[in-house]
Amino acid sequence: MPLENMPVMKCPNIKSIPMHLLAPYEKQALRNHSQSLQRLAERGGMAACEILGIVRGLSWGELKVRPDDEAELIKWVASKS
Repeated sequence: MPLENMPVMKCPNIKSIPMHLLAPYEKQALRNHSQSLQRLAERGGMAACEILGIVRGLSWGELKVRPDDEAELIKWVASKS
């Protein structure tokens, strides 16, 4: 059965986001992780910087962990809801 939410790893203020918000970025997730969004969710999710990377169209090598990643992800989710 498909998971409805993507777990967000290592973020105390956002634990998951609705999978339907990430669905349009499936191809970038496949490019970055060689796994579908569903498989990534099943394996425990992604860090905020990884999620932001796929929605911004960044390659794996372009990802950088930033202190404000969690706040940026929360803001992005709010803008889509």
